[in-house]
Amino acid sequence: MYIAENLSLLRSYYGLSLVEVGGVIGVTHPTLSKYEKGETVPPMDVAAKLVTLYKISLDILFFQPLGKLSRKQLQQMLASPDPLFRGQSFRVRELVSSVGPDNEENIELVPVKAAMGYCQGGFEDAGFIAELPSFRLPLPFISQNRKYRLFPAGGESMLPIPANAYVLGEYVQDWYGVKDGTGCVVVSHEGIVVKKVYNELATHRRLMLHSLNPAYQPYALPAEQLQELWRYVLYMSADFPDSEPTLSTILDELRKLNAGQEKLLQQAQ
Repeated sequence: MYIAENLSLLRSYYGLSLVEVGGVIGVTHPTLSKYEKGETVPPMDVAAKLVTLYKISLDILFFQPLGKLSRKQLQQMLASPDPLFRGQSFRVRELVSSVGPDNEENIELVPVKAAMGYCQGGFEDAGFIAELPSFRLPLPFISQNRKYRLFPAGGESMLPIPANAYVLGEYVQDWYGVKDGTGCVVVSHEGIVVKKVYNELATHRRLMLHSLNPAYQPYALPAEQLQELWRYVLYMSADFPDSEPTLSTILDELRKLNAGQEKLLQQAQ
């Protein structure tokens, strides 16, 4: 991590003293000095205040060696409108949405044919979003204070969610706050997938994505490729349930067989 040298460099760049910065973010100047010397790392609430003050992102503050930049490059980066390079970072995103005649937010449906257009910029295009089919879902666990969207989810890696199903997701604004093992609709440059997410944004600037189907290996998604996260709520499918055992049922039976075999071995000893 480069946070210590970056804090010292940024304070110098803005011409601020330890006392001035400490007063703004609410810590003593000896504590701030320890951050700059690398003796301790600021907690996340303090780091959030520092990135706001210095107009930089958390990922850059922690992981990018700003000392290798020229002063002109540093000026250009701090002035960039790109949220990846400013205080907002990739932690909080503004969502483009649609509303109904009653001024309440709709649930938009992203059809299969619109999925790649959505991933390649449609998600932040008000015109594109306005053209999507929309509806309301009067279910007790659907909150008017949260934002939902329906996405296509098919393929063997998403089993036991059936092919041709749609997954309803709840919008995630703070990516850093996603807990390990959370089921999410993940929107990236490459497409839309449903995965269990293991959050390594703060440490390695990536998410580890685990398929629901154990036959598929986990893989890393770099933060730069991540467009949106939607927390899994439910899935919808027009397919009538198959009488054949599901993958989860088969796996459960295998676990029972293994447990029984272990018990027999213990009794034999």
